[in-house]
Amino acid sequence: MSKKILITGAKGFLGSNVAKHFKSLGYETYGIGHGGFSVEESKEIGLDYWKKDDVSIKSILDFDQIFDVIVHCGGSGSVGFSIDHPYDDFKKTVDGTLEVLEYMRVYNPNARLIYPSSPAVQGEHPDIPIKEEYIGKPASPYGYHKKIAEGLCQSYSEKYNLRVSVIRLFSVYGNGLKKQLLWDACRKIKNTKDEVVFWGTGEETRDFIHICDVLHLFNILIEKDGRFVLINGGTGNKYTIKNIVYMIRNLMNSSVNIKFNNKKNIGNPIYYWADTQKLESYGFTSTIKLEEEIKNYVDWVKGLDD
Repeated sequence: MSKKILITGAKGFLGSNVAKHFKSLGYETYGIGHGGFSVEESKEIGLDYWKKDDVSIKSILDFDQIFDVIVHCGGSGSVGFSIDHPYDDFKKTVDGTLEVLEYMRVYNPNARLIYPSSPAVQGEHPDIPIKEEYIGKPASPYGYHKKIAEGLCQSYSEKYNLRVSVIRLFSVYGNGLKKQLLWDACRKIKNTKDEVVFWGTGEETRDFIHICDVLHLFNILIEKDGRFVLINGGTGNKYTIKNIVYMIRNLMNSSVNIKFNNKKNIGNPIYYWADTQKLESYGFTSTIKLEEEIKNYVDWVKGLDD
């Protein structure tokens, strides 16, 4: 009998890749989220069953299944959205996570939950690798809400013996992603002939992890012993925003001038760089080359219709 996996937020970049990946491993795949899917579109991303709905105990129970794995990708995915709409961000991130955990506690206690979180829970940090144990102050409602959701995950795991893995994903990228720095840079450079302006100084750092590495990490976490796991999801390699933007510029249109406005991008810490000691102890090492995958991403964007 096939194992069953539930993916919340299955229409998003992360969720849709999770569905396709686990379908390829032989899982029966179930998805919940916002937005319509035709039968053909569902099959294209590897979903056997799709439900257009908020993430709730009721919507999960409607499937009438017992799941082996739950990957909770649902919730807000934008710092900017959280600043403009803190109430809605809280409802999406915190309430949705509580619904999943309570569903597991009452109806499906043997499932393994993977919750993709963010280093935004730790906020500003010196320009050194961020350890999982570091306790900082979130710089945005998004970070605060993720921190509350992490706390709920740990509480339910400890009090009700649930198997929960929280993975703080750094800057996830890959073909199909239509938001964040790579998408923004590609679109701006593609659609101009002279100058493009970006936030900040360009010296801000990010740790980029390819979606294929993320899926590999999920595989590792599913097999990991222990009730509660908290781990970074990064490569341990830092790149400045300027490095990335110029890399994209040189691949798309080397005549475009790049300018940084030297303004603080509110809610986004200056330095993000993962400490990977715990990851490496789990047997994970990234072999993906950022430069090669950015070229693949640029080629993908070039092939899209405007």
